[in-house]
Amino acid sequence: MTRGLPLLTAVLALAVGCGKTDPSLVPVSGTVTLNDQPLANATVTFIPKDGTTGFGGVGKTDAAGKYRLAGSRDNEPGIPPGEYRVVISKRLMSDGSELPANDNTPPMNSPAKESVPAGYSSMAASTLTATVRPGMGPSDFPLKDKKK
Repeated sequence: MTRGLPLLTAVLALAVGCGKTDPSLVPVSGTVTLNDQPLANATVTFIPKDGTTGFGGVGKTDAAGKYRLAGSRDNEPGIPPGEYRVVISKRLMSDGSELPANDNTPPMNSPAKESVPAGYSSMAASTLTATVRPGMGPSDFPLKDKKK
């Protein structure tokens, strides 16, 4: 029993130490539009760039295109300050209908197709960026699709 105590103490010390070095989280919200129309039911993902701590955050747009990020730390609202690459995605069924709300099928296995241009929706090709800092205002994304 005493052999496990040093290990437990070390794990607790690391956990407490990590908590002390975590930066404060910054609430991030805004509006996403596509061709000047609200983009409802889209997923907004902030991916940290080099030098930015944490794992980023994810939010879902509502009918008005408004989103609020939840971070990776216990789903708390907000993410650490820093520089982020942003990916905005909305998959639709081939007939243009929305995915069912409870559909968690990975994109690779889903019949749904991406409806947002790759310059915004591709993890590899998105050109969207954001700087997150305390006291910032809304982080809006007015997207354009030249095909429409």
